[in-house]
Amino acid sequence: MPNLNGLTVMVTRPKPQGEILCEQIRDKGGRAVYFPTIEIRPPQDITLFNQAILALDHYEWVIFISPQAVYQSAPTIKKHWPQFPEGVKVAALGGGTAEALRQANLPVDLSPAEDWRSEGLLDEEAFKKLAYKKVALISGNRGRDFLAETLTVRGAELTNIVAYQRVMPNVDVSDYVRMLKAHEIDIILCTSGEILYNLKTLLEEAWEDLRHIPIVVISERMQMLAMQLEFENILLAKNASHPAMLAILKDYICQMKK
Repeated sequence: MPNLNGLTVMVTRPKPQGEILCEQIRDKGGRAVYFPTIEIRPPQDITLFNQAILALDHYEWVIFISPQAVYQSAPTIKKHWPQFPEGVKVAALGGGTAEALRQANLPVDLSPAEDWRSEGLLDEEAFKKLAYKKVALISGNRGRDFLAETLTVRGAELTNIVAYQRVMPNVDVSDYVRMLKAHEIDIILCTSGEILYNLKTLLEEAWEDLRHIPIVVISERMQMLAMQLEFENILLAKNASHPAMLAILKDYICQMKK
């Protein structure tokens, strides 16, 4: 049953997840305004990326840190490895990443059920003692250093495989600025710190309107960043999943009715 009552939601995450989330918002009776503040591009060094994928059988663990890491690497993995290398275990950072792996017909040996942050993966027994174990992280450029640093401290022989680049899009923002200044956006969904930075930068012309709009973030770390960036109304979702996003939108409407 529709329950978003015409709420106008700005969705900022990149394709394809952003487009899927927009459709789900519309299905629930909301209005979705799609404004991806990150553009996904191929890795800068395609040759290096291909060489790294060819060497996947050298690792004990391969960790995918995001759904985008799966979307951008799966075609190359399937090309070089019609059957995923035997004996190599796969970990997913977050349920969305695990689901992306399953949809790509790639294995998922470990994915924390509750804590979708790096901390959740690091709390797993398999990643507490890693001396001499070869581990690959498949991510985008400028990934979060905390996971890589902690794995290394715990003894892992770590390789970072960059599967894509995240860049700020070069877009005409005039329509979005107009909507903000006309107070037509009720709430904004953000799922990474980089998205927050880019949102503020791209819509700087309407900052005095933007800063007052409720911003949904997905972690306490993002919550602190949003405060540092001087957003004034910050809501914390359980995680980056679409059900968690829709749940906080519903909660927001309930709070507005009180």
